[in-house]
Amino acid sequence: MDNTRRAELLLVGVTLLWAGTFLFIKRALEWCDPFTLVTLRFALATVAAFVVWGTAASRVWTDRVLLRHALVLGLAYGTGFYLQTWGLLHTTIARSAFYTGTFVVFVPLMQRFVWRRHPTVREWWGVVLGITGIALLSNPDADSFNRGDLATLAGALVWSYYMGYLSYSGIERLGRLGTGALVILQCAVTTILGVLWYIATTVFPAGTNKVGGIVRVVWNVDVVVAVLYTSLLASVVATYVQTRVQPGVSATRVALIFALEPVFATALGIVAHGERLTLVETIGAAMIVAAAVLPAVVQLVNER
Repeated sequence: MDNTRRAELLLVGVTLLWAGTFLFIKRALEWCDPFTLVTLRFALATVAAFVVWGTAASRVWTDRVLLRHALVLGLAYGTGFYLQTWGLLHTTIARSAFYTGTFVVFVPLMQRFVWRRHPTVREWWGVVLGITGIALLSNPDADSFNRGDLATLAGALVWSYYMGYLSYSGIERLGRLGTGALVILQCAVTTILGVLWYIATTVFPAGTNKVGGIVRVVWNVDVVVAVLYTSLLASVVATYVQTRVQPGVSATRVALIFALEPVFATALGIVAHGERLTLVETIGAAMIVAAAVLPAVVQLVNER
């Protein structure tokens, strides 16, 4: 097996690790509120990331511009995870996974209306496919669209801003930061957001409980496995493998591999959690995946 194929298989493994988070988080949410779960996840991930990449973070504190960019990215990163996890409390694994995947659909919209860049024709076609898929997956005739779906879509929108910020805000200097330092800062900012939320629940319990639910955690196997899996495997190990092998794989193939995440997550939801999608929802989910892979498929065809 050549190095490229080995790298592609490792990226498929990374995608599987990400897909598994939906199942483990869904199970843990029966015993732990979303904000506490995300805070625990990224607190442990911050420590683990510092062990792996600690030396890379030392130079960040001497560059205020670099630090500001990293904090903006961390704020968007963390907000997306809190919205996604709160949404998963109220929706299914499959819907959460596919709605999360729509961040690819929202990126061209962010390009056009926030960053004033002009998406390509095929990217606009991806937007049309994706929005149609969202409408079908929402299954309005069955009145199944709920606040969890809405929160997940909001998280996807935040992550599309995150992707646009990385690409279009003129932060070429971020390259000096390095992946490791960025991971540490993102995880740390996400943890700080959770701590601030906990303080808010103490000061304003009535209002915050209506939004995020009562802060609680019942320590058991589901919660421990979810925290360890999402923080160590899905956050630190997956990022480490990705940054090591992705440079050896074309961007087109990477996009196609990562588009499998909601498919894998749905399969896990069906097998391990007994979930089902209706025919209309399945068509909508397929259209969302098609929207995500359309630019990569067109590029692959053109290259041949």
